[in-house]
Amino acid sequence: MNLKSALRSAAGSRDFWLVLVLIAVLAVFALVNPLYLSFNNIKNIMFSVSVSGVMMVGIAALLISGNMDLSAGAVGCFATIIGARLMNAGVPWGVAVLATVAVGAACGFLNVLMAYKLGIMPFIGTLGISFVWQGLANQVTHNAAVHIENESFWKLGAGKIFDIPVVFIYVALLCALYGLFLKYTRFGRRVYICGGNRFAARLAGINHEKVGAIMMVNCSVLSSLAGVILASRMHEITPTNLQTTSTMSAITAALLGGVAFMGGVGAMKGAFIGLLLLNAFKNGLDMLGMDAYWQIIANGLLLITAIIVDYINQRSLQNRLNRKVNEVNE
Repeated sequence: MNLKSALRSAAGSRDFWLVLVLIAVLAVFALVNPLYLSFNNIKNIMFSVSVSGVMMVGIAALLISGNMDLSAGAVGCFATIIGARLMNAGVPWGVAVLATVAVGAACGFLNVLMAYKLGIMPFIGTLGISFVWQGLANQVTHNAAVHIENESFWKLGAGKIFDIPVVFIYVALLCALYGLFLKYTRFGRRVYICGGNRFAARLAGINHEKVGAIMMVNCSVLSSLAGVILASRMHEITPTNLQTTSTMSAITAALLGGVAFMGGVGAMKGAFIGLLLLNAFKNGLDMLGMDAYWQIIANGLLLITAIIVDYINQRSLQNRLNRKVNEVNE
């Protein structure tokens, strides 16, 4: 492939344009505030990526499978509060983290029961149960922060490698591993098939309920790990640390990265770029001193934009498929 062909191929890639948008965002904020591209601020962006990034991996994989989970933030918060309480009771932090993951998995299993045993739409079911986990988190803590007095646990989220936050490396590796898993394994291909066309999956002998169940539990487990990372960094966890806004941020990052809202389309590398773009944008607004309420509005508009772009892409894909079908019929 010559250089011209390579450039033409790159220009037709969504990831290519997404990287250009990321560069443009960095350039604009750097012009407004020269400190924006300072290494200290870049590290701040890396830290902000860590929590939403772990959650985003689970949500992106779940979206690709054709499912949704709006309880991810509440699950992560509730599970981490349980783990924090165990640590404060003298349980070794490694065991407490395993207990946190187990609680997250149990919450994910409840989502599975609602979706596939009771027939409740995941969008509605997970939204409803998110309020249950939020309420329980507030009840257990009496709406107060749970401080964690365990210096060994603190180091989990505070380490650095070549002055790069280790939590950012966790997210990058997690995205790479899930990207390879979804693209090159048999189960990963089944995730795409189930998300793209459940009827075709059924004809191919694939149990889409089993695939969806695994991805739902996986999403809840990763959300609980996101809570662990946040608690390790902050040395505490509160009932509002990981709530609806965190879930929406993860969904926005995935959609910006090209993951289809209706499933079957997307890749982790694009989702990772979308994650960087979202957090770079948020950090830029912070450095501009924008009021928190306006930031919420800006993030909402960004989510709407991501959904609109996803809709246009899906319509374009469907139109191309229809043209090919017509050509074959002719």
